[in-house]
Amino acid sequence: MAVLVQFGGLLLLIGGIGFGYWQWIRPHNATLTAAGRGLLLLVDATMMGGLLGSPFWWSDQVWSFSWDLPPLASRMLAAAGVSFFAVSLMALRRPVYRRLRLILILLTVYLAPLVIAIVLFHRDRFDFSAPITYGFFAIALPMTIAAIWYLLRQPLIITDEKRDTFPSTTVIQVWLWVVATITALWGLALFITDSGPSALIWAWPGDLLSSRLIGVMLLTITAGSLYSARMADSARMMLVMVVVYSLGLTLAALWNLLFGLPIKTLYTAVFGVIFIVSTVLLMTVKQPNQVMVRSTM
Repeated sequence: MAVLVQFGGLLLLIGGIGFGYWQWIRPHNATLTAAGRGLLLLVDATMMGGLLGSPFWWSDQVWSFSWDLPPLASRMLAAAGVSFFAVSLMALRRPVYRRLRLILILLTVYLAPLVIAIVLFHRDRFDFSAPITYGFFAIALPMTIAAIWYLLRQPLIITDEKRDTFPSTTVIQVWLWVVATITALWGLALFITDSGPSALIWAWPGDLLSSRLIGVMLLTITAGSLYSARMADSARMMLVMVVVYSLGLTLAALWNLLFGLPIKTLYTAVFGVIFIVSTVLLMTVKQPNQVMVRSTM
């Protein structure tokens, strides 16, 4: 039954990628190179994978992931999936250079350290008699290689110089640097070890791979925040990701209350504050096209 459900999920993913291609990539076909089409398909696959996987990860379905995640880590993975969906959708709707580059940075930082750590240290966590194990490597390895390749040789899809060069405000720049600092320290702590001095941060003692899965997402937020802070359009895009992910982490921690389990108070407090501040800033920031219209009046 699990194999049948996984096969159905694969068909749904293929169908979702096809829908994304028809909706957001096909309109650019006349001007797309093969490299450009491949880049947009990578973003499309990222978007649909995050969207379709997140409900099953949130409900901690054992068959939905390649190793048995603790429930809290599984819900945090779901939050990461939804946040990748949100920013990938924004990039596909307006595939300017900096938006696509932000996606490539996010994918590279998220996938590369995790894949390397798995290959070197965590192969014993995988059941190689299960089809989903091969599915994981069949998706993660090509996406990692493609993200690094396009990061080094990124094709230009469309040109929108004003959108790509309009600076963000000092407040947003400072805030994204604050977020980057918090997530860098937290992410490194989780990636290096699963058994630190405080259970408020190291929530999965004895499960270094799951700890690293959450750690790389925090490091992904770090890299994206540092890259996007300077320009308004990419900063707005990153704020969307921070809002979605921090809300997801806060809800994931609070979800323990439904099962009579203690909540992770530090995760709830810190990421709850990040969610609130980022939401306020996102509501106040103007899109570059609004500023351009106003400047021509």
